[in-house]
Amino acid sequence: MISCFVTPLSSLHMANFDSYFQVDSWDGTVSVALFISSYDILGKIERLKRKFSTMPSNILEKLSVHVVFYSNETCRLQSVAYLNDTTDRLYPANVVRNIARMYVHSKYILPTDYEFVFSKDFEGKMRALADRELTRNPKMVLVSRTFEVSDTVKRLPRVKDPLYSLYRAGQAVEFHARYYPGAHKISGIDGWFAHKESEKASINSVLKLQKASWEPQFVSFSTIPLHDENFPYSIRDNSVLRWEMCRQNYTFAIVNDVFMVHRGIKLPRDIANTSAAQKKLKPQFKQALKLFTQRMKETYPETAASCPKFTA
Repeated sequence: MISCFVTPLSSLHMANFDSYFQVDSWDGTVSVALFISSYDILGKIERLKRKFSTMPSNILEKLSVHVVFYSNETCRLQSVAYLNDTTDRLYPANVVRNIARMYVHSKYILPTDYEFVFSKDFEGKMRALADRELTRNPKMVLVSRTFEVSDTVKRLPRVKDPLYSLYRAGQAVEFHARYYPGAHKISGIDGWFAHKESEKASINSVLKLQKASWEPQFVSFSTIPLHDENFPYSIRDNSVLRWEMCRQNYTFAIVNDVFMVHRGIKLPRDIANTSAAQKKLKPQFKQALKLFTQRMKETYPETAASCPKFTA
């Protein structure tokens, strides 16, 4: 089985987090981690329980939810009940990701963020391919193409033909193609669409990490590194995992016939909000990058020349 671990942004986003469709499209187990503010914790947990209890039993059977919050005390019930810290803290993205991953116990994992919906039979196809390919090459990961689909599309595509129709009409694009080109772009998309859809997934091509900005979505063994928790949210906090994997000599195999879709197409006008937040966090990022670079130099000196320069 492949386990998917999902990190919603915060309790604010959780109010609109329609995990039903994401979990329903996934045939393995799903671990969700959620960051909440450090007050009224038991009340928030109770409200989360009520929200999830409305989901069908087949969804709940494969879903586990883990709540994360700041505390200088223990996690004993009495301590949590009286915690009343209203400090506006930074979202600890990689702590949350790592906690979601801690509660995954399968051989293979797929790290992802919330609201992605998977193509039909994604888990089964990827698991069979992983059994064939990753056993022979454990330093390979299986990359899925990712797309954004317009909000005007009522039904998200889960097979290639309707996805291709939307792509040609400009109602589906490669993930963040109009917002931050390069982070998710994978060459050869015309050939990928032209490849006849099959019940058996196959590898299209195998790549090294050639750009520091590339953030492929992938299935891997559960032995890959954890996310570096020094990096602040929104500045290379997700990229850093791929950076470390590059230094460990991982390769990235692009897979035919599976994909992930996300509702809504981000546009250049959305950059302003992100840029303002990133500006405040630059000092923390620079320190995190310095520590990471030193750790890579000491731990993997032999791969320094084979990976791109890591930067913002």
